[in-house]
Amino acid sequence: MANLVLLFLTTTWQLIATMAPYLLLGFFIAGVLHCLIRPSFIQQQLGKPGFAGVVKATLLGVPLPLCSCSVIPVAESLRKDGARRGATAAFLSATPQTGIDSILATYALMGAPFAILRIGVAFICGFLSGTLIEYFAPERNPPSRVKHIDPQFSQTKSPKLKAGLRHGFLTLPADLASSLTLGLIFAGLLTFLLPGQWLGSQLDTTLAAYTLATLLSLPVYVCATASIPLAYALLLAGLSPGTALIFLIIGPATNTTTVIAAWKMLGHKATLLYLVGLILVAWLAGAGYDAFSSAWKMTESMHAHTTSQQPLQHLAGVLLMTLLLGAWLWKRRPQKPACCSG
Repeated sequence: MANLVLLFLTTTWQLIATMAPYLLLGFFIAGVLHCLIRPSFIQQQLGKPGFAGVVKATLLGVPLPLCSCSVIPVAESLRKDGARRGATAAFLSATPQTGIDSILATYALMGAPFAILRIGVAFICGFLSGTLIEYFAPERNPPSRVKHIDPQFSQTKSPKLKAGLRHGFLTLPADLASSLTLGLIFAGLLTFLLPGQWLGSQLDTTLAAYTLATLLSLPVYVCATASIPLAYALLLAGLSPGTALIFLIIGPATNTTTVIAAWKMLGHKATLLYLVGLILVAWLAGAGYDAFSSAWKMTESMHAHTTSQQPLQHLAGVLLMTLLLGAWLWKRRPQKPACCSG
């Protein structure tokens, strides 16, 4: 029993260490965006109902090099600055599926058609998820930027860098600490219970394979880049490219951490629509790729995808957990009662 607990803790910590650099990067980017982009601009571009805000959020998200961890604080920042639910969901859906490193790795292992398809599918996922939410879960009272901006921020001027970093490394971690910690624990547990080798040995090319790939990729954390070796392993095991594509689409954009954060940001109905849009596009893209790709040529060997050195990852993990704990304590610090004069 003690060995199983130790293995679970080790697995969870490895997950935290893997995610930590990207989350810290996300907090930094969120702070910089909060500094450079005026809240009024966010409200004007992403705060309007209908297709316009969804399309703009998708176009903004596709090129950003953010994984499924880094996108959470950035999406939370956009939401707080006035982005509507549909636009936030579009950004949250499209962004983690792409990134220059993951696209190049996809090209190296699976070829140009697969890499190009990933980019196109990411845009469609963002657009469809955001549109479904706009029409079936309309937002009557969008968030007001006034409630979320520090008093020194002007409505016409962008905040200074110091205030932006304070927003990225204090305000956002404080808001996300509980949901992120809960998501990390669940993701570690599921990753411990469902190792990648088991996925490769169970999936086949039938409808059941699509269903199983969906059910397993929904909760398990796997970023856009880390998902590529797993998807390639499925191909080497004789599975269809469409099955691998479904895993590549759903995995990065829907994991336990992301779903819990989306539930908090968007609400339960919008989160369900967000998942429906992703799964629908993934299944159609996977089935279409299987139907129209008459010849599938695999690369001869698996290229190792290098990541950060382990010591740096562990250091980032310590920094992340310290940041979350410190921000959580800061948010719940007792407020000093106002002194009465006289």
